[in-house]
Amino acid sequence: MPKIVALTGLEKLLPYLLIILGALIIASNHVLARYLDGAIPPLGLVFWRMITGAVFLVPFTVYGLLENRLLIIKHFRLFFLMGALFVPLGNGLIYIAYLNTTAINGGVVSASQPAITVLLTWFLFHELINWKQSMGIIIAGMGVFWIITRGEPAALLTMEFNNGDLVMLAAVVFGAMYNVLIRKVPKRISVAQLMVIVLLFGSLITLPFYILETIYFGPVKVNTVTILSILWVGIAVTAIAVGMISFSIRKVGANRASTSNYLRALFTALLAVILLGENFEAFHLYAMMLVIGGVFLMTFGTDEKRKELINPK
Repeated sequence: MPKIVALTGLEKLLPYLLIILGALIIASNHVLARYLDGAIPPLGLVFWRMITGAVFLVPFTVYGLLENRLLIIKHFRLFFLMGALFVPLGNGLIYIAYLNTTAINGGVVSASQPAITVLLTWFLFHELINWKQSMGIIIAGMGVFWIITRGEPAALLTMEFNNGDLVMLAAVVFGAMYNVLIRKVPKRISVAQLMVIVLLFGSLITLPFYILETIYFGPVKVNTVTILSILWVGIAVTAIAVGMISFSIRKVGANRASTSNYLRALFTALLAVILLGENFEAFHLYAMMLVIGGVFLMTFGTDEKRKELINPK
């Protein structure tokens, strides 16, 4: 009998352990991108990351994909759009952003995605937003503004913004648009199947830009750092971490699972300070408090059944 109780306790605890571990792995993507600092061209990195993730997931999804092939063809335009939003526009811009910003900044800005997702849902689908969500979106927006201006609101008057932070914000918006479109995906297509479809469509869209990058800026060099980096972001971040958080969403609901967004910002800052030697300044703390506080308030006021906040970055 004690063994049964212990097993039940472990089953209840497992989703939260996966949330923590998944957030840590996704945070490593931001830190690694900053560490590479262009050593792997951004479009080359995102292209091979997605191909690696798709190849890893195909053996687990091939039967379902074949079974749903007519459904996939029917919704071709939806998957094409989602592929564009998730791969080159969402994740591709993240790697471009880190050529000009810090991992701490990027982690805080990206943590605002749940608030942007809810805002886009209201704008595109006219879904009502209650006062908690409204206040949460405003507060989180203030946090992003604080990061972009580096704690100097006067920068708004002189337009002295960090370009990397603005590119990161664009990536977050595109990622939020991808999240909003998840509701359009037929229920018969599982999360893993959707990931394979999106990764392959997105890689196909990215390919011509990757070729141009290779011609005019340089190819992806084949060495130990490149191979290990692509394997990590392709398998650990794209396939495993997303799976962990998706599993947790189904077990504990989107509201509780959305804590991964706060943890990702905290883990990114911690790893950036320890591994990259970045300075954690006062404006980082204020911005993080605003973003996390705003997302928490917004999450607290969101209907479980309608929310899709987690994005695999």
